[in-house]
Amino acid sequence: MAAKNAPLVIPSTTRRDALIAIVAGLVVLAFIGYGVMHMAQPVTGNKLTGTVIEKVFTPQKERQVSFNGSHVEGAKEIAGEFVLKVRVDEQKRTYEVPVEQELYESKNVGDSLTFLRPPSEQH
Repeated sequence: MAAKNAPLVIPSTTRRDALIAIVAGLVVLAFIGYGVMHMAQPVTGNKLTGTVIEKVFTPQKERQVSFNGSHVEGAKEIAGEFVLKVRVDEQKRTYEVPVEQELYESKNVGDSLTFLRPPSEQH
C-alpha cells in the first residue's frame, strides 16, 4: 500500500494581511460606487432647448418588424417620418429633430423642446 501524503498546512492569515485585504476591497468598492453615481447624473452639455418653429410630416407608411433569432417579437405600423424643426437661439441655428408620433402631436409651433445634441456634435 502507498503511504499517504501528509496534509498541506497553510499558515493562518495575519491581522495585517486581513486589514490590507479589507482596505483594498473598500477602495475598489468606493471606485465602483463613484463610477455608478457619476454615470447616473444627467448629461449637462449635450442637451439643447429651443422653440419649435415648424412641424414636418413625411408620409412613408411602413411596418417595422423586430425579431430575435428565428422568431418575430412584434410588428409596428409607422405612418411616416415625424420631424420638428427647432430654433436654438444660443446656437443661432435650427435643428431638425426626428420624434415619435405622440410627441409630434403634443407639440405646437412656439412650444419649447429639449433634445440631445446630434451625435456628430456631442463633446
